[in-house]
Amino acid sequence: MKRQGSPSLLPTGTARQAVAAAPAYPKELLDLVHASDLDEGSAFLAWQLAQLAPGLSPNERETLMLLVGRLLVAQALGSTRLATAEHDRALLAKLPELAQCPPARTPLICDGNYLYAQRDYACESRVASQLAESFGRRTPFAPSAIAKALDEVAAAGAPAPSAEQKAAVAAALGRQLGVISGGPGTGKTTTALALVRTLVRLGIPPEGIALCAPTGKAAGRLESDFRTRLAALSEPAATDRALLADTPKAQTLHRLLGLSRRSGGAQTRDPLPFRAVIVDESSMVDLVLMDKLLAALLDDALLVLLGDADQLPSISAGAVFRDLGPLAVRLERGFRADVEQPEGKQLTRLASAVRAGQADKATDLCTLRLSPDELTWQGVEHLAPERRDDLLRHYHQRVFGRADIAALFSHVYQEVDGGFAEKETRQLDALALHLAHTRILAVTRQSSTGVDHCNSFLHNLHGSGLAFLPGEPVLMLRNDYERNLWNGDQGIALRVRRPGQPATLAVAFRSQAGWQTVDARAMASALGLGFALSVHKSQGSEFNEVLLLLPDFPTPLLTRELLYTAISRARRSVVLCAGLTEFRAGIAAGESRNSGLGERMAVTAIC
Repeated sequence: MKRQGSPSLLPTGTARQAVAAAPAYPKELLDLVHASDLDEGSAFLAWQLAQLAPGLSPNERETLMLLVGRLLVAQALGSTRLATAEHDRALLAKLPELAQCPPARTPLICDGNYLYAQRDYACESRVASQLAESFGRRTPFAPSAIAKALDEVAAAGAPAPSAEQKAAVAAALGRQLGVISGGPGTGKTTTALALVRTLVRLGIPPEGIALCAPTGKAAGRLESDFRTRLAALSEPAATDRALLADTPKAQTLHRLLGLSRRSGGAQTRDPLPFRAVIVDESSMVDLVLMDKLLAALLDDALLVLLGDADQLPSISAGAVFRDLGPLAVRLERGFRADVEQPEGKQLTRLASAVRAGQADKATDLCTLRLSPDELTWQGVEHLAPERRDDLLRHYHQRVFGRADIAALFSHVYQEVDGGFAEKETRQLDALALHLAHTRILAVTRQSSTGVDHCNSFLHNLHGSGLAFLPGEPVLMLRNDYERNLWNGDQGIALRVRRPGQPATLAVAFRSQAGWQTVDARAMASALGLGFALSVHKSQGSEFNEVLLLLPDFPTPLLTRELLYTAISRARRSVVLCAGLTEFRAGIAAGESRNSGLGERMAVTAIC
């Protein structure tokens, strides 16, 4: 609804109106948005919508503001809808201009006991209908042909898919929608590669297959892994050699769909020219992005979603991959942590306990250490939060204190024609491997336990003066398509000398073509210190050792899914620096996103 002279308004949009004086917000509304880390723009939006409701008493108008505020907070925390009480629904019943039941197109939609923004309701309904229809349609591939192609894939030598992975591929190829879920190290990339190799044997050429992921980092890793594993085949068939020569280029979903900040999220109207689209890290795909992807597919295109339903969901609203759980084929056997070794077994048990919400069991698996010097860096160890700074100093000494490593950090590297000699390439490879061995993960960016504090603390231990110092890990903060660098890529600050020039500070990144450098000063706005990462940034990565810092205050960010994601990054060691009260509270706080996608898909399937 739009009134004459008032701005176009959606509860999920932005109020594009200058306000001479701030409205008189109810204190409860301000407390609500501030506690959820939202700014007063959300309070203004709730206030503005309430002004459009005629005939309300002051108390009813304030109640409406709070109700809309709760919806906005729910959306900010990833839900698509808000559960309402009887008195909420009684109030909304008085406001037919603002809220009605579907198929009305009022700004707010009342659907049973839930309240939606109209845009979210429409988007969720479309996605549910399209996914249910795709899952219900069979592909043209005969089961016998799929089985024959899979047998050929497995016979071509290592890396061959396991029986479990072959079954997942067969299931995904039987319907136009395939969903494969598996925990860290269960071989999702191996499964995706087997899927592509099978598709080529079934007659779909490499150029008819799209590989994509929500982030540039994940897309780049997927393509790199594909090339490496194809090249490693011990007995490649002709189809595998052809696939290696013409490996599908992985890209971000936004780039695949032609989305950009400049376009305002609009996409080209022509359907994607692919017969199969494979999406990795699908748990990170939000509802709106999934809607755009489905709208862009050919009617008979195969869509396969791979991910881990137990990991952190998308940053924006929706939990599409989680809601598709009943349709997913689950990979159970893990290969990351060596369960034959005590430390691997302990890590696997901890991840399982956290995923199951078993706080007592998870706590019992943590071995208490009184100081960082007692750490063995094996299995699961626990330090009290009071030792946090000591732990960071211990980490810095352990990673940067070795004389041979310090020599490599202080070395001046000679760059010629955009690359390095073989010896220096090996040195850079060794440095990158050393820095990736142990990673600090944090829940928040701010506070004494956050990413920014840890990076600043360790930077001051490393030296002073420059924004980056030789040897420091550096993180890309945004995608750079021209340089093929992606948000989350990790590099190393180095002193580099080019022919005829003095040594300067540069940041080196490893790419498929080798090591490349960027000017640390020219790229400063796109770079950040990378000693510590947020758990969100770590998704898709794996490390030998993880040092996990938890906040010492309540926060809705600390959930079971976040803890599971952090712990499952580790192959050999997790050091938990936190109060056990906060750790247990996080395990108890499962991700509370409220979505109707699963229910709508079930109804669509029945109909």
